[in-house]
Amino acid sequence: MIKKLLLFLFILPLYMRAQDKISYKVYYDDHFGQNGIKVQVDYTLKKPSDTLSFYYANENWGENNLFRSLAISKEDNPGISFTMLPSDNKISIRKTKNKKISFTYRIKQDFKDPDYKVFNRPRVNNKFFHVLGKNLFIIPQSFTQMPDNKEFEFYIEWINFPPDFKIHNSFATRSQKQKIKATLWEGFYNSLFAAGDYRIYSFTIHKKPVYFAIRDQWNNGLSDNFLFSNLKKAVQSQRDFWKDYDKDYFTVLMTPTVSQKDSLFKGYSSTGSAIKNAFIIQGTNNPFNDKNTYLYLLHHELMHEWIGSTIRNKSEELQYWFSEGFTDYYTYKNRLRIKDISLDEWAKLFNSEVLEAHWKNPKRNIPNYRIKDDFWKSRQVEKVPYRRGAIFAFWLDNQIILKTNSKASLDDLMRDLLKTCTDKKVKFTDELFLSFVEKYLEKDISYFFQKYVISGEDFDLTQEKWIDGFEFNNSDGIPQLKINPQKTIKYALP
Repeated sequence: MIKKLLLFLFILPLYMRAQDKISYKVYYDDHFGQNGIKVQVDYTLKKPSDTLSFYYANENWGENNLFRSLAISKEDNPGISFTMLPSDNKISIRKTKNKKISFTYRIKQDFKDPDYKVFNRPRVNNKFFHVLGKNLFIIPQSFTQMPDNKEFEFYIEWINFPPDFKIHNSFATRSQKQKIKATLWEGFYNSLFAAGDYRIYSFTIHKKPVYFAIRDQWNNGLSDNFLFSNLKKAVQSQRDFWKDYDKDYFTVLMTPTVSQKDSLFKGYSSTGSAIKNAFIIQGTNNPFNDKNTYLYLLHHELMHEWIGSTIRNKSEELQYWFSEGFTDYYTYKNRLRIKDISLDEWAKLFNSEVLEAHWKNPKRNIPNYRIKDDFWKSRQVEKVPYRRGAIFAFWLDNQIILKTNSKASLDDLMRDLLKTCTDKKVKFTDELFLSFVEKYLEKDISYFFQKYVISGEDFDLTQEKWIDGFEFNNSDGIPQLKINPQKTIKYALP
């Protein structure tokens, strides 16, 4: 009896583990644009069944009706019947009763090019495809009911892809067979899978690879050399700043949403998104491209690897003042630190893109709880935590430098915060942050924090103390930072 029990206890984990695996075959097609991406999914059930539900997100990253990009046909699946339930993010299937299930579906582009407003729907044509993991791979509904920290094994085989149609994604580059062990929501589904006419470059930091994948020929001096060299500088400087070299694989992908040499669309629309092991840059490739937009996106999104990802908010939008605002602050400060911009250029950017942009925003005094409710509804509200948080970060940086006589700065606090969140596996809270501030300033700033960050009152920057060489005055009611070039300014030191 004891032997049987021991055998059962030995076999049970192996049996349970088998249920956490799922396999996919992705097939190459010369006519992806017409036929879509053909994906075969194979899964073994715990016990025989003739019905099963699979999950597919009908809404994701601001895109709705994503079931329009999903096609399941009788021709691909004889003997299996499907019921599509978009409102439930579900596909119900009926088949012959057995343990193993195998069926095929296709992912297609459901909009016509050019479209300047589409960023996160599947892009699929004969030259390339660019699809978020959540939009490419169907999973059993049961996977979505597991704990968030549960790891699964995903097997992907890329069938008959020619060498010049390069496979590149959040987990590997140019790999025909992939075994991915990851959580679902923050791992496998928080990812990008791309393939096609991408040019792929790489470099190493502490013997660990960083990749850059780009396609098309970009306008206005955005050459591969310019883009790649600035990427190398940004990644190196940020990892040096955090003293963090643990990531074994990282990639940046840059894909045009629209490419045209004329000026039919008189503007430049771009976005950056931090995802698992990577970040994505997308933008209109036209005569209105802007190098500064690229550099801002680059430094901002790379910084999210730590602020917002490793140091993760406990209450998402309520703490965007930190995850977006402090990321924005270090976007500018890091560029100054590595001499990508001069001190004068940094001040001009901070005055125009942070201070002036904030004071001209009619929603700037919205209280923090309203940001949580309205962040995704209004562009003006969306920008408030970026600017408010950046101003608070600048104030705090100055106060720490003053208090410690330049022996410490906000940089030291941020590295201490990272270590605590990593070692103790805790999420970011206002209370945790204020405890670190009290340690550095030797005083409680809860009243200041509540008044300016939470309630949203205007910072009175002209009345605050600043490090030697910095001062503020008002110009048409907008505070502007003035720099005294005759004084040695102890700021953004390496």
